[in-house]
Amino acid sequence: MAENRTSPPLKPPIKRETSFLGDAAPPRMPLDERARRPQTAQLASPWRLLLQIGGQNQTTVGLEVRDRVILGRADPLANFSPELDLTPYGGQEGGVSRRHAAIVQDKENKALYLEDLNSTNGTRINEFSLEPRRRYRLRDGDQIEIGRVRIVLRFVRSPYK
Repeated sequence: MAENRTSPPLKPPIKRETSFLGDAAPPRMPLDERARRPQTAQLASPWRLLLQIGGQNQTTVGLEVRDRVILGRADPLANFSPELDLTPYGGQEGGVSRRHAAIVQDKENKALYLEDLNSTNGTRINEFSLEPRRRYRLRDGDQIEIGRVRIVLRFVRSPYK
């Protein structure tokens, strides 16, 4: 006689509330057609950013950009560590290169730009692929993909005003 075993019902995953923002996704449109967001241009150097990294188990990381910030994975054998190491956030599994991308400050235009550093798995802003070694302007709420690691970018006012 066969036993009738039933497993207990699965519990829904726990959503960690680490986000300071709602779940509203930014509108998807080509980079050229995006309207300028006034609050982005009003920020002074050094720039402060909140990076919401990941999907379901999201982590929020604060970052200060003075000139240039490298995003990638640490390489202890080469004694290299980027300013933002994405290894703890699934960087290796997500195809993040060691020197994957850079957030660059343009002091003259008072803007931040994202540049793919010729990475293996590419960089995207709002699902649009970036050409390597070309800078693309960042705006509050942009969704960035470094390889397959998703990051939502939020601008924060500078504490040094």
